[in-house]
Amino acid sequence: MGKKNKAVWLLAFVLVFALFVSGCTSGEKGKPEPEKEQNKSVNVNQTPAPEPPEDAAESGPPVQDLGGYKFIVADNNPNRWTPQEGSSDLANAILDRIKWVEETYNVKIEVRKHSEDEFSTAVLAGDKYADIIIAPTWELGRHINGKRLVDMNTIPNLSLDKDYWKEYNTSNLLTYDKRTYGVAAPFASQGDEVWVLAFNKAIIEELGLENPYELVKNKQWTFEKMLEMEQAAKRDLNGDGVMDSHDRYGLATGHDWDIAVALYLASGNKIIDIAADSKMTYAVNTPKAYETIEMIKKMTKRGETFFPKEDGEDMDAYVKAFVDGKALFLAYSRGRGVIDPIYEMESDFGFVPMPMGNNTDDYLSWVSHDAPSLAVPVTNKELDKTGLVMEALAWKAQEEEKIRMDEIALTKLRDEESVQILMDMKRYGVSDIAFIGQQMQGNVHSGLALIPEVGFYDQNLEPASKVAEIEEAVNIGLEELALRLKGEFVEPEPEAESEKKEEKKE
Repeated sequence: MGKKNKAVWLLAFVLVFALFVSGCTSGEKGKPEPEKEQNKSVNVNQTPAPEPPEDAAESGPPVQDLGGYKFIVADNNPNRWTPQEGSSDLANAILDRIKWVEETYNVKIEVRKHSEDEFSTAVLAGDKYADIIIAPTWELGRHINGKRLVDMNTIPNLSLDKDYWKEYNTSNLLTYDKRTYGVAAPFASQGDEVWVLAFNKAIIEELGLENPYELVKNKQWTFEKMLEMEQAAKRDLNGDGVMDSHDRYGLATGHDWDIAVALYLASGNKIIDIAADSKMTYAVNTPKAYETIEMIKKMTKRGETFFPKEDGEDMDAYVKAFVDGKALFLAYSRGRGVIDPIYEMESDFGFVPMPMGNNTDDYLSWVSHDAPSLAVPVTNKELDKTGLVMEALAWKAQEEEKIRMDEIALTKLRDEESVQILMDMKRYGVSDIAFIGQQMQGNVHSGLALIPEVGFYDQNLEPASKVAEIEEAVNIGLEELALRLKGEFVEPEPEAESEKKEEKKE
């Protein structure tokens, strides 16, 4: 039998067998099909589940018809909500997300410009200001102080334990004693506010220094290695025998107050230690902390390892120094446009995390206190609706991270290694409750400010003696801070006018 005839007989057999199977499985004649589970009860407020993003979990958040509810967002960054359509793939994805949430939940999302003063006034009057606010993390410390924020763990329909929340809430800075007053979100990412270290590849090659990418990969990127490179980079470029702003150094930064605290946290040391029972203590009083500060002094010594901008110059002089090849490294976050000039610089550059200090075996990069955080006002009386909308926004926004990183890679970065470093940054992120506490209690601010004071601005100061001067006051301030974070602090009543007069007489 030929191949053609065999194929015909095989096809006929398959068709007959299929018909036989179909007849056997179509169900007994006259017997109704079982009722589908989802038809057993009908909720008129429920609509079909949304289509999930391709790479998201199969089941999305619960869907409910919110009856055209106006969901108000207070945020000073309109690009998080209303970017120009067609300006980029990310802009289109953001607009698609907003449209999807509005249509799926029958809700209208409106954005207002955020004002700290207007928010405070509205809460004092008991008026609704917004359903959510997005503000710099440090600002939320003042709102916690004023008891203006909801504990987000109490919001119905909000699942902060979901991966798409936890992945972005890098620092957990606004959580204390099982209360959470603010979070990062997939649609309000803090990723651009994690500190990075840019390096000039031409200077690395000129000096024959080790490849920073390889050092990071091999867990050899340390304070000691960075200091060694900084010292090697120092050059009297104009040959006048004077080291000044016309010459080359190892390090510059976006803001010199921040550089000491960023390096301190990269060392693995803490500013405020929080025990299992939530007790806070000032932690800048250990041998390792003092050792770290002494090392920071060497890494940030103006005119030696650190670029010395001229008196009166703005902080952008530091960024310009890096762009002009006068600094090997530039340390800062990528957010808010401060270091954007480096993306146009002629020399090639790359990004690495902050180096490892003396009290860690992994990289730790500060999540700037300027990073955006989301919070819910206490005058929001529609917490169930707020939880649903926040959950939907977060779940749908998962698909935007890859789009965002692809655009950064195409428009700002010079190599694949930097792309991977930036993708890893959420894993490296770290902060300290001192950055919230400084907005809530004066002595806590003093404890934080000691690090840039001793580590950068006045390096003749001895850290142990300065800590000894303020440690007791800071720890007393931390007791008050703990009560304020719990909402339990009672402001002391002002002295009666008659009592003040009596004191003056005496």
